[in-house]
Amino acid sequence: MPDRFELEQLVIDDSFISYCFRRNEADILFWENYLRQHPEEAATMAEARELVMGITLMLQQEPAEENPAAPVVPLRAGSLKKIMAIAASVVLVGAAAFFLFKPGTTTAPGIAQAAEEQLVYLTAMAEKKTVRLPDSSTVILNAGSKLTVNKAFGRENRSVCLKGEALFQVEPNAGLPFIVKVEGYDVKVLGTVFNVKAYPEEKKSETSLISGKVEIYLRHGVTAYKVLKPREKFVIRKDIRPVDAAGEAKNSKSARVADVLPLSYNRKNVNLETAWSENRLVFEDEAFGEMRVKLERWFDVNIVFEDQMIEQYRFTATFEKENIVQVMKALQASYPFTCRIEGKTVKISHQHSRR
Repeated sequence: MPDRFELEQLVIDDSFISYCFRRNEADILFWENYLRQHPEEAATMAEARELVMGITLMLQQEPAEENPAAPVVPLRAGSLKKIMAIAASVVLVGAAAFFLFKPGTTTAPGIAQAAEEQLVYLTAMAEKKTVRLPDSSTVILNAGSKLTVNKAFGRENRSVCLKGEALFQVEPNAGLPFIVKVEGYDVKVLGTVFNVKAYPEEKKSETSLISGKVEIYLRHGVTAYKVLKPREKFVIRKDIRPVDAAGEAKNSKSARVADVLPLSYNRKNVNLETAWSENRLVFEDEAFGEMRVKLERWFDVNIVFEDQMIEQYRFTATFEKENIVQVMKALQASYPFTCRIEGKTVKISHQHSRR
């Protein structure tokens, strides 16, 4: 396969069409990996996907990703490829894009926003990336993160969407507030330094303020829910909703799911919330089970605990340039456990286990 794909190549590629409909795990993995390696191709891939999905909708076919359990009834490969090839050639002269995706055209739910309206920045596992936005604000993306930026950013708005973790250093602009949208709430700022951690797979989301001032707006609210001061963080559990103005889960008298807490520092006065941006992997009295997600993301590995009791071991440590083997050896100095590394899988068991 070529290193780069043009639009007309994508829309007639069987593997890419399969990826669009989420039909085959191997195709999904291939194109997701391609996007991680070539984030600059995100716009082309999004445009090609919209073309594939749009043509299918016109042919009254139901996209598989809208209902993964529903059977897919594809066109014959030859006829589908012919249609896609014709559409791709039309796109090259601009007519199909205008017809299918012009403003005001009705599209089915789930169809992505037009590619020309957004920029997407991605980081793979074990990768960090610094992004400079059009307004000169700086974003450092942690591993396994996605930042979506509207192309009107800096002119009509300063709104971004985040899945994952990022450290923001925002340039002041009182007339155009900077807004970070994450699952469940928005963070509104004028000019400040703050960290947002909102990985979809984690139960908690945090916004940590280093300097300046930010306002937290719950997605269902119209006024500021919380105003953070420097060295404070907003923490919300994502697995319980909705939240009322007191930070309580509605219809519940005891489950407090949102709060404002002080930032965390270790004995050397290192801020735990932002240490990652300085390439420091810091654990402060954390259980091994809680450390697993950070370690997996930091080193791009899969950790398997073969003994449940080991997940309760607690560690305080700081790592900077160590690899996963060196980290495991350092942790073994505190507790007796056996570590076996097989490719990207790290299997951990009690030292006396016979497995």
